[in-house]
This record gives sequence, structure tokens and C-alpha cells, in this order.
Amino acid sequence: MSYIILLLIFSLSFGGVKVQERVLPNGVKLILKETRGRGIVSGVIFIKSGTHGEKKRGLTNLTATLLTKGTKSYSSYQIASTFEDYGGSLYASAGDDFIEIGFSTKVEGLPKGLSVIRSILTEPLFSEEDLQREKKNALQTLRSRRERGQELATDALRKLTYKGSNYEVIPLGREEDIKTIEREDLIERWKEVLRSENLVLSLVGDFKTEQVLPLLEETFSLLPGGRYELKTEDVPMREDLIERVKRQGSQATVLCAFDAPNFKGEEYFAFKVLDAVLGDGMTSKLFKELRERKGYAYAVYSTYPTRLASPRLIAYIGTSPEKKEDALKDLIEMVKNAPIEPGDVELAKNKIVGDFLLARQTRLRQAWYLGFFEVMGFGWRMEGKYAEKVNSVSFEQVQEVRKKYLKIHHCVVVEP
Repeated sequence: MSYIILLLIFSLSFGGVKVQERVLPNGVKLILKETRGRGIVSGVIFIKSGTHGEKKRGLTNLTATLLTKGTKSYSSYQIASTFEDYGGSLYASAGDDFIEIGFSTKVEGLPKGLSVIRSILTEPLFSEEDLQREKKNALQTLRSRRERGQELATDALRKLTYKGSNYEVIPLGREEDIKTIEREDLIERWKEVLRSENLVLSLVGDFKTEQVLPLLEETFSLLPGGRYELKTEDVPMREDLIERVKRQGSQATVLCAFDAPNFKGEEYFAFKVLDAVLGDGMTSKLFKELRERKGYAYAVYSTYPTRLASPRLIAYIGTSPEKKEDALKDLIEMVKNAPIEPGDVELAKNKIVGDFLLARQTRLRQAWYLGFFEVMGFGWRMEGKYAEKVNSVSFEQVQEVRKKYLKIHHCVVVEP
């Protein structure tokens, strides 16, 4: 039998570079982009899971962190040196909706690198010593977050606006849960989420597809089959809410969440442009009004994170305690009602596209975007269509999504 059964094969050209999709018999999806350069290859493995279905908050984060700390076949030093000896790197992390494992190396280092990746996936050690050390690190990080106004506000806003969902708690977890996590919990969680149909590998580099396919098939073909089902439910915003958090310090932090459209429709791109108009950089509405004209703060911005459920626009301003009430009122007013002109929309589109193109300068980031768009449900082809989608947004569409959304706000004020 051939080393790989091609259930799906797609090939597109982006700037003369071929991108192919291959699906292994067990359902692992491979996205392969050949480039021409100096022999560099990068890849990102996405495992759709994240914090969905965690029995203990912080369990997935610890599981991902320990993946690179040792396996039954390789020590942590051997794992790191496999990539670093070629000037590359390896990382593993957990987010809200997926686990990711990223790596870079030279083409000649790819066979050994994939051997290590296979060991990480199929035989992680999860040693007790590493677990206790990483638990201490996680607990210390959580405690330090309480000393920083913006992070304290972020954690409080999550609890307020995502209540009852996995997004309620940051992937790092909760202190009371982390203390109870045991090695068996990691083993169980890894078995739970490591399912072939949940895994996407995007590989970008100076390779020949026909030469790397046998290596990839050997690496991923024996992963457990099936799918880890994510239960994603939207948490609706029904009424305006404002919560106040006391902490010592000389600065106040205001963080607000506003309703936003789901990423699955065309409204997503219009809302991305609206977010950039409001809070992306020094030409944004929030910056010009709240910092330059009213002098509330140096730092002010908005962001529209892409999540599988409960979409939100998040707006931030840091200010002095005596200005916090005016800053809160004006932040909400500007997000909902700041005057927007056609020129603002065109400028925002240029910024989004420019940032996106600059972010894709490395093979690792190209691999990340291909895999991210795929695992989040856009499809990997969006990596080549994203700029076009943004540029096609009209001034009228931005006005429409603003009228439809941004009606309700959830805010947290961290104050002395």
C-alpha cells in the first residue's frame, strides 16, 4: 500500500508558491507550502481543544508546557538541541481554543526534528518533578498578575463577560485548581484531546512535498483516531454591567467588552475594520480623542480576538484615579458613537493588511496563519484571501455592523 492515502488534495498558488492539502487515512490534515530560500523549514501543529472541557482549570496549559520537558526517548536537553543545533527553536503552548506546537529548523534537520515531534506526541514523560516545578511557576505567575492592573482587569472582565464558559478563566488556570492537578490528570487530558481528526499540521519551507510526505506519514499516522468534541456555546450579553476591583497603586485601569459578530460570517471582516478604526494605533479614534485631546492616558486601544464562541470587542484605557469616571464614560461613548468617515475606514484597512503582510515575513508565521485559519474554521485558503477580504469591506458595511453590535457593554474598573 502506498505510504499515504490522499483523501483530499488541493493545490493553490500564492505568488507562485504552491500550497497543498493532504489528509492522512486517520484524519490528520497536512497543509504544505513549498518556498525557495536558504533551506529553512517551519511548522505549527494545532490541536483543536484548548480549555474546552477542562475538569481542572489550568490542566491543558500544564499539559502543553510539559510536552517539551522530556519523553520516554528524549530528554529535555535532547529535545531542545535537536532544533537549536540548526539555529531553530521549539515551543508548545495552550490557548482558549487549541494547543499549538511550533518549530523551526534547517531542512537537513527536519527528519530528526519530526522524530522528536512524534515522541512528544506519542510518549510524553510528564514527570512528577517537572509537574511540581511548572505548577509552582504557574501559581507564581497567577499571583503576579494580581499586582498588575491591566492583567487583574483582564481576569476580572473574563469572569464577568464569559461567565459559565471556558473563556471565563485564562488558559493559565485558577490557583485552587492548579494546586490539585496530578500527573494522572495530565495523562488523561492528553489522551482526551490528542485525536487525529483534531490535528492540523502546517509546514512551510524549502522542501519538496514528495520528499517530506513519507516523514510526515511516519510521524502522524499512528495517532489515536477520532475527534475530541468541543461544546461551544455563546454567552449572550443581555445588560450593561460595571464591576469595580480595588487594588493598591497609583493608576486606574478601565477595560470594557462589547458585543461583536461571530467570525463565521462576512460581518467578521467589517468588524475587524471597525475595531482598527476605533483602537489600532495613534491614528485611531480612541487614541486621538482619549489620549491626545482629553489627556486621560498614554495607553488606549481596542482589540477583537478571534474565538470559537462569545465574540467580543475589548477596549482598554489606563488613567489616573481622579480621571477614571470620565475615562470610563468617554471610552464607552467613543466606542459606540465616535464619528467615522470613509477616510477612516480606508486607513484602517491599510493598517490591517500591512500588519498582516509584515507578520507573514517568516516561514513560522506563515505556517501559523495557515494552521490557525484551518483549525478555527475559516479554511487555510483564507491565508491567501485575508487581505482581499479586508480590502473589500465598504464604509457602509462598517456603519451597519456598528449599528447592529456595540449596544451592550461589560466593564471592569481597577482602582486604588
